[in-house]
Amino acid sequence: MVRHESHLSRRSAAGAKAERGAALIEFALVSLALYLLLAATIEFGRLMFSAQGMQDIARLAARELAVAPLPADITFEAALTYVDPVSGNAPVLQRIFNPACLVVNLDDFATDQEIDDFFASPNMPLVNKALRPLMITDRSTGATLLRYPGALLSSNDPAAICVDRPAPYTVGIPRVILPRGANGEETFDWIPVLQELRADPDPVTGPFSLAVEGVVALRVNYPYQAATMGGFRASADGPFEPNISNRIVADDSMDPLAPPTNGTVLAEPDPADDAFYGPYAGRYGLGRLATPLGNGQGIRPFRKLLAAQAIYRREVFQ
Repeated sequence: MVRHESHLSRRSAAGAKAERGAALIEFALVSLALYLLLAATIEFGRLMFSAQGMQDIARLAARELAVAPLPADITFEAALTYVDPVSGNAPVLQRIFNPACLVVNLDDFATDQEIDDFFASPNMPLVNKALRPLMITDRSTGATLLRYPGALLSSNDPAAICVDRPAPYTVGIPRVILPRGANGEETFDWIPVLQELRADPDPVTGPFSLAVEGVVALRVNYPYQAATMGGFRASADGPFEPNISNRIVADDSMDPLAPPTNGTVLAEPDPADDAFYGPYAGRYGLGRLATPLGNGQGIRPFRKLLAAQAIYRREVFQ
């Protein structure tokens, strides 16, 4: 009888171990779905937050440009840098939008209150104030930067000033035309943060000038990139077929088709640098997620170029 009970006890222990092993396998399978659901929830929340903020910023920028004291026949691009010949004031750069304020060196401030006071300054343009919630913290160039997403550029204007501080950096937004696969090439062009809506690339024919329409029709561009989800190209076998090998490889060693007009692209970060991996990492700010699927290069994060539009009739007299 004693030996029979011992035999039953050993069988119960083995059965318990088998059940625990099965539960572990079931959890591993379910946890993958739970992770994807959690990641999608977080990223969708970030996307909606960014989209709402962009729409408010687009309305603010269009409304302020519509009433800014600018020549009636000026183009949109010329208006962004216009300096009044009589007063010497720059109505857009000083009050509405200054690309030099897209990058702020946080190491220049001792406390968070100093940063808040800097953005609350009456000399900080209105659109740049509104852009702050959409900016990211980035450890690049040996400094901690608060900047707008995109590619970190060395500014073409050595005298650029944001409020009362030198601004050696600005931001350019790469628009991906053809993503890179395992053996393909990546093709993109450059677009500004504030962009005029027009049918052709010629600024003279844009609607901003009263000689054409006298309308502020602008778009705010924002590169949204997921920190928890990788980017994959469409599967050639169908939308529901395995696609794990069709990743978008993060390789920033290739040069773009054309350089940006507002600055110079910085060198590729060193793999030991904090800026090498991250959702907005890399030479062009396209992101690089650390994963064995990237063959040492990582993969691009899931990425969408968000755009918000607003249109206002310009209030001018000629």
